[in-house]
Amino acid sequence: MVTNPLTTALNAFGLFRSYLFHPSHDPDSVVDPSDLSNFSTRPPPPPSLEPDKMNRDPPSPFSNMSIWRLMRWMNTGSRSKSEGEVNRLVHEVLNAPDFRAKDLQGFNAHRENGCLDMANKTSPLDDGFQVASVTIKVPIGEPSDSEMSRSYSVPGLHYRKLLNVIKAAFQDPLSRHFHLTPFSLMHQSPITGIEQQVYGELYHSDAFVKEHHRVQNRSPSPPDDPGCKLEKVIAALMFWSDSTHLTSFGTAKLWPIYLFFGNLSKYIRSRPSSGACNHLAYIPSARIQFHLFVLSLTSSAASRLV
Repeated sequence: MVTNPLTTALNAFGLFRSYLFHPSHDPDSVVDPSDLSNFSTRPPPPPSLEPDKMNRDPPSPFSNMSIWRLMRWMNTGSRSKSEGEVNRLVHEVLNAPDFRAKDLQGFNAHRENGCLDMANKTSPLDDGFQVASVTIKVPIGEPSDSEMSRSYSVPGLHYRKLLNVIKAAFQDPLSRHFHLTPFSLMHQSPITGIEQQVYGELYHSDAFVKEHHRVQNRSPSPPDDPGCKLEKVIAALMFWSDSTHLTSFGTAKLWPIYLFFGNLSKYIRSRPSSGACNHLAYIPSARIQFHLFVLSLTSSAASRLV
């Protein structure tokens, strides 16, 4: 495929972009300051003027009964309600223009979660977690004897199909920020005029640009649609894994595998509330069971030597 290069004008920082192919859209044109920060610029809600609330004296030191009820709810019952989560409840739920208290008459969280679970089970993407076992080979002989091993099955691997995760991500509203056409980010010195390449995102890298070019030239059309004219793009998958404790006390933990998309700017990926992190799998822990299995092998080997 013949390239269709594009070079943008210098911005205020002396930066410009160099494309091999014209981009279908520029995700940075739809970036809002709220996409890069958790700071809320929403003005505080106006004070309530309802007569029945104005004539009631709230318990000190709170200024109204609504705040008293909210703070009482936060500081009683479960201790897992942090100040940050209560702030989020107020700003994202109670102050939302489409929130109506009368819609919650007869509300039951357990019932609504059940409806959500049923909806997830019938999802056309079938992107729910599945459970499988992983078989590993455990050596029982000399290190040089590769044939002497026993199979051990580790149950409880929870995982999602990678293709389903990719499909769901590209259908998510966050995908409007995906950079589907990579480019070289360049800087031109205002003094010397010398141009220098700048690296800040995965889609700025030479490897991404080169692979995107290769896909345009060599990627075959779908067998069921040989005349397909849809855009060919790369989904840049970035994987992380680390041990995560489930509680503040005790030893309960999981070992998750995370998936991020390199098509998304690091400034959006690193914002915790952006929803950019995709949970791909949870690796089970089999320390006690595996220890007992190894002991059984060593005991069996020792009995044969007697």
